[in-house]
Order: sequence, then structure tokens, then C-alpha cells
Amino acid sequence: MGRKILAVLTLAALLVSSAAGFDTYWHSQCSQKVGEQFGFTEDAWKIMQLGNFSPDFFGPVSEYASKNLQRPELDALNQYAANNPQVRGAAIFFHFDNLNSDLHSNSDFDYLFSHLLQSTQNLLAGYNNLHVDDRTRKVLTLITLGASLHAVQDFYSHSDWIHNDFNKTDVKMAKLATGGVRAPTWFEYRNRNNDPDKWPFQVKAGIYPPIAGVQNTHTHLNHDNSRLMYTEYENPGQPLRSQAEYHNAGAVPARGDDASNLAHQQLAVNTAMAASIEWIDKLEENSDAKTAIDAAKGWNLKTHDPHLAKELEAGVVTQMALSCAAGTWDGADPPSDRGTLCRSVLGRKMNTLGSTTGSELVSEMIGLAANLVTPLALKFTGLFWDVHGQYHILERLAEGVGSSSGHYSFAKKSVR
Repeated sequence: MGRKILAVLTLAALLVSSAAGFDTYWHSQCSQKVGEQFGFTEDAWKIMQLGNFSPDFFGPVSEYASKNLQRPELDALNQYAANNPQVRGAAIFFHFDNLNSDLHSNSDFDYLFSHLLQSTQNLLAGYNNLHVDDRTRKVLTLITLGASLHAVQDFYSHSDWIHNDFNKTDVKMAKLATGGVRAPTWFEYRNRNNDPDKWPFQVKAGIYPPIAGVQNTHTHLNHDNSRLMYTEYENPGQPLRSQAEYHNAGAVPARGDDASNLAHQQLAVNTAMAASIEWIDKLEENSDAKTAIDAAKGWNLKTHDPHLAKELEAGVVTQMALSCAAGTWDGADPPSDRGTLCRSVLGRKMNTLGSTTGSELVSEMIGLAANLVTPLALKFTGLFWDVHGQYHILERLAEGVGSSSGHYSFAKKSVR
């Protein structure tokens, strides 16, 4: 069993690059909080979680695999990736990374936020009149919500937003009912300060791809896991080390110990949760978008679509197993109950292999890798993944934001 788990860990590590968002656990927590806040059923917010995972699923995983894994056994994966270059190309714009050092001003960030909001509203509103069955319409709505939330949440993970001393500005830190604090959201601050380029601070996002010798890289600035431990892909040997030294700022600075590192990362999570709730409110300012959301959020699959309910659970397990194996559930060594959960999921995944050994085991491992794009191993149709290729969700959300060259496209200023 130990060798089997090691094989999965090794293979998954090959398939995941450093360009990801909040680790999957934190994205999932934010999405669940949104669902519960707005009265989504458990099935509905779980589908939204899969949509939230899609920028990583079709981005870093597919991109890295298609470029680096050429073995014949992975033809299915490579063929799928080759047939969807637009999906892969769009996915890189959902992480608020400073791609190719293209982000130079606060108004650049404002452009990304405003265009994503408008694109999401338009896409949701359009689903009301789309000539598809009700099942597909609801899936499209929930997956689209999740994907747009991924970008919103990643702003607070991949930028130095929470490193600012907001209590010295006219928009203060907010106290939470749980006793913690959060920073103001982008929109909360913008509502009081209309011109982002006149703010007393300039926002920075982590440069991706990361550049050796530069401080503000994706590796250094992100708040993806609760221990602030990252592999430094920009340095020889790619060491796994604490990045707390780059987070010693703001109202809750990281000091290098577990407690302060966690508190700093949780400030990013708490702010992302508030921003996620705010995002749904802003989307629903468009009445047609609200109609689409209202029609989807009460969906009970167990009652009305038991087959899709099983597929949903399979998708959730696949997402979790992949993230745990790749070290992106909550870092390479998840603490406490998250580590226990990862070991449990990996064990359950590996138990499906039975007593296979040798070449049979290798074949099963390759099969697991190939099924990163569609959950074929679980014998389901993959509706939650297929809609991306059929309806171009990520591409349409990224319209006006990114170009096919991998650079941001700032064709015009913010539409406020």
C-alpha cells in the first residue's frame, strides 16, 4: 500500500505546476460558505465547488501534462488537452497572477475585476434563454459561478492586499462574529476611493512564471496553504521552504511560527470569503443573472437526478484525491484533520486498485493520470467537465481580459 500511494504522489507531482490558486481545501471552504449564505442546497454548492476547481483542473494540470508527458499511455489526456487549447489558454487568467509582469497599476486590477463581473453577469443572464434542457442549464449556472469565484478568491491569495495597513486608511479592518478580523474587500475600498491609481498603496500580485532573484514572485506572495510552505520553482533544486519572511506585514503579520503563519493565511481566507459573498450580491444586481442563480440554487439531485448525484460525489472525490496526491489540498503536509482526510481519501482511491502489482499497477497509475480531465475511472459521463469544452465557460468569462499569447489584454479602461 505504501508503494502504491508513493506512485500516486510521484505521478501527481509531475502533473501539477506552481500556477494554482488557494489550495483546494480553502477554495472549497469559501464556495461552501457562499452557498450556505445564499440558501444553496448541498448539491448546488458542491457543483459550484467543482466549477471553482476548473481553472486549476483545465489550467495547470492540463497545461503541464500536455507539454511534458508524451508517453503513449497518456495519449487520451494529451489528445483531450490538444483539442481544447482555448480552455487551457483561458484558465491561466483566473488566478490574479502577475502574468509575464503585465500588471503595473491598481487600475489594471480594477479592469480585471470589472470585466470579470460584467462577463459573469452576461453569461448567467444568457443561460435563461439558452436552448438546452433544465439539467444542463443548472449545471452551467453553478459551474460558471464557481469558476468566477475562483478568480475573486485568488486575488486575496496571490496579491499583497492583506499586507496593507488598512486601519491607517478610511476603510478599516472588519471584525468577524467569530472573533477574527478580515481586510476590506476590493469593492469596499473602491466604493470609498473611486480612482484606484490615487490610492495610498499600489497592489502587487505574484509574478508568474516566477523569476529567480525577484522578491514579488508567485511563490513568495501567495497565501495558498495554512503553513505558508511552498516549493520555490524559480530556484535551483526547487526547495520546499517557509515563505513567512515575505508576509511579515499588515494587521496580522506572519512571524515564521505556526500560529502567526496560520493567522496571516486565515486573514486572506476570511477576506476571500467576504469577497465571495459580496460577489454573488454584485452578480445579482443584474436581474437576469439573479433569475438564473435562483433557478439553480435549490437543485436537489438526490431526489430529481440520482445518477447525476452519484457523478457529483465521484467528482468531489476525484478533486480531493488529486489535490491530496499533488500536495495542493492544504500544502504538501496538511495539518490536523485535513491530513487525516487526505490519507483517508488516498487510501480509498488506492483500494479500488485491488491487489494489482507490477505492470498492472503501473497501468492503473497511468489510468488515474489520464482521468484528470474526465472521471472515466469512475464510469460516469463527466457532465461537470464536459460543459467547459461544449459551452466555452472559461473562454467567455475571460473575454476582454486575456489574449491567446498568454498576456493580459487591457484594450480599454474599467467600465464603471
